[in-house]
Amino acid sequence: MSTRTAPAAAVGPRTAYLLAAASMIIYSSPPVVTRAVSVGVPPLALSLSRWAIALVILLPWASRRLPAEWPKLKSTLPSLVLLAAFMIVGSTLSVIAVYYTTATNAVLVNASQPAITATLAWLIAGARLSPAQRLGIACAFTGIVVMIARADLGVLLGLDLNVGDLIMLGAVAGWSTYAVLLPRRDYAPDGLVLMFLISLTGTIFLLPAYLIEAARVGSFELTGDVVAAMLYLSIFPSLLATFSWNAAIRAVGANRTAIFVNLIPISGAVLAMVFLGERLYAYHLAGAAFVFAGIWLALRRR
Repeated sequence: MSTRTAPAAAVGPRTAYLLAAASMIIYSSPPVVTRAVSVGVPPLALSLSRWAIALVILLPWASRRLPAEWPKLKSTLPSLVLLAAFMIVGSTLSVIAVYYTTATNAVLVNASQPAITATLAWLIAGARLSPAQRLGIACAFTGIVVMIARADLGVLLGLDLNVGDLIMLGAVAGWSTYAVLLPRRDYAPDGLVLMFLISLTGTIFLLPAYLIEAARVGSFELTGDVVAAMLYLSIFPSLLATFSWNAAIRAVGANRTAIFVNLIPISGAVLAMVFLGERLYAYHLAGAAFVFAGIWLALRRR
């Protein structure tokens, strides 16, 4: 993997921040969708379907752009496949984790991504955080904890960590590594071609794993709800959110985009209020205030 900086980004910082925020809002929905069909569909089947469907959707566009990209693409293909593999590991482990842990625990572990990304950026790229960025990460994480614990220390102390939380931590490590490595390239293909490569890598890697899973647990019923869940996961989190996140990382780097991960529980709470009729409490507002203050601090110029 090259250690030189990627070429200038195609979008400005403000657009990149909007894309990062939009991608995190979309990323807040897969745990809800996965939970809804987890009883009837095994995790690797759900993971394979989202990337296989995405691959089919992208094929018409990618086939037109691949010939122009191929001269540069073929010399960097191994490193691009490795890059894509980190994204696939992250997305697959996050699906598996939901089968073994609660949504609350998953969100709490996921909130560690900005700190893990910053650590990896320092180890791999030598990137350093400003005092304001460190304070922003801490402030945003505090907001997450306030919302999860409902401003009650007893709730936080009563959380029971399990194997699903460790799996979710592996997912965060995969996403963070992908985010750090993506902008550190001399050459990165067109956004749609990159998404096609990620989808192709995911389909190839996950197919044997799914076949093993199917041999052990059997087949599943392809109901209307299951098909809808697969289509949603393919189009929105896998394609739209990842495409937007890629553009944001290329524009402003991994550290500044990672702070937006803390929007996931806020948007998740809003979705629950809108679609599930859940109530808004004071601790939601207090936690959100900490998160937005943390994002503002992290995005301040040095």
